[in-house]
Amino acid sequence: MTLEEALSKAKELIVAGKLNDADRILEPLKSEYPQSPDVARLWCSLAMRTGRVADVPAYAAEIYALVQGDFHKAHWAHVWGTASFLSLDLPAAHAHFTDALNHLLVLAKSGRFPPQKGQTKQPQSETNAFASGEAEKLLWSTCVQLAKQNIPAFPFAGTLLGLVRNGCLLDFDKDLDIAVCMESWDACCTALEQAGWVRSQMRVEYANYRDYVHPELGITLDVCGLQARGKQLVGGFALPGYPDEYQRVSVFPKLDLMQRDTDFGAAWFPSQPKKILTAFYGDWRTPNPNWDTVISACNLESFTLLVRCYAYHRLIQSWLLGDLTKAWCYAHQIALKDPDDTLALRSRQWMERAMTRLNREIPIWPKNQRQKRVYTRMVADLFHEGHVNFLRAARALGTHLTVCVVSDERVVENKGKLPVMKQAERAAVVAACKYADAVTTETPASVTPKFMQQHGFDIYTFACASEQERRDKYQLCQSLPPEMIQELTYTSGISTSELVMRIRDGAGNKEVETKRE
Repeated sequence: MTLEEALSKAKELIVAGKLNDADRILEPLKSEYPQSPDVARLWCSLAMRTGRVADVPAYAAEIYALVQGDFHKAHWAHVWGTASFLSLDLPAAHAHFTDALNHLLVLAKSGRFPPQKGQTKQPQSETNAFASGEAEKLLWSTCVQLAKQNIPAFPFAGTLLGLVRNGCLLDFDKDLDIAVCMESWDACCTALEQAGWVRSQMRVEYANYRDYVHPELGITLDVCGLQARGKQLVGGFALPGYPDEYQRVSVFPKLDLMQRDTDFGAAWFPSQPKKILTAFYGDWRTPNPNWDTVISACNLESFTLLVRCYAYHRLIQSWLLGDLTKAWCYAHQIALKDPDDTLALRSRQWMERAMTRLNREIPIWPKNQRQKRVYTRMVADLFHEGHVNFLRAARALGTHLTVCVVSDERVVENKGKLPVMKQAERAAVVAACKYADAVTTETPASVTPKFMQQHGFDIYTFACASEQERRDKYQLCQSLPPEMIQELTYTSGISTSELVMRIRDGAGNKEVETKRE
């Protein structure tokens, strides 16, 4: 068997998960060809998967010194940095990742970039467990099993995002995410393993984060532990005994859980899921498939050395594969977290030049600002210009506008007569207005702090056509603090009553219109 054939066979075995068989081929090759970059590349890859990461840095350093050219130097600096990272020598990892980026920048300045590798063909929706619904069934059946054992585990992170924003799991997601308080951590992990979930060997073992794989479906489950800290909850990646720079701490507001009925029974679910999503993502309603929660989470307490090493590792990996779009996204995420990171800024700049020259689109990164949610109530009968003006001004107060279209009965109570249009008709018209993000028909007449908090609203707004209406509306929100109330200017000269009078006076009749003119 030639060297090329042996390496090809070893690579096939690694891909198939037959690591011991691959090792029986690669170990002799390493002894016979100790300075072969091709042998070293596969051997290091295998070593980092089989608990021998401590042997990699010295070997990677040797090959780094031998290879020529900035692309090969960048690759081996990346391998060296990755091995140092997995060995938890973060200062060394950061130094080697910095070397790799500098080599890639030398290439970029000379107009050269690694060729883009062929994209892995995505599975069709019928075989995608997330698009088909199989992953969601597995999620709920697992959460229900845990709930029956008094373990309050609940959907979290990207899984929660899909359920709340899309009503189902994100079809491009790669794993399921659940969270549990650390008091139930050991019981949760034990229950998962008893239910058949297989624990994955993580390259870095964290005290509050584990991966499991379902033996039949092959779906990965990420389990995140949350710990109470005063009035907050903290999660992330915890490495007890290591300094602060070795931690990844994400901070959440305290949350309550409620029981949610599923096809498999009752499961736990956050009573205010939007608070969690806002903490994670900021503007969670705007889809961003390039978002990397490990790096970009809005609730990171600090952009520590651990997080920076994750970011550099993924940036370099994408760049070496020629995926400039993904590499740009990582450089951009680092720059957002640390605007003084000149290496990330220079990397992003040179990739933009390359993408422009190659006629590739530069990604558009949504602004993940904190949401400011506005709430209002209105009749919206015979929808007209005044309604549009009001909704436009209300939407401008924040980033999201929820409109309650009040019931016919409530209109009778306030005005002594039924509206011209039924509630469902009025709601349909308001929903079609571009300034309304959400429309509801069932909310209490009085607006209280508890109601605003339950729904995540920051501002309650209205407009008044008269002093009596002003008194009535302020009476209904009297328990709100003044900073949550915003009165808007009423559009004079047009109203539903005025439109009804026009119709009664024969509006649309040519003779009447001529007289009016």
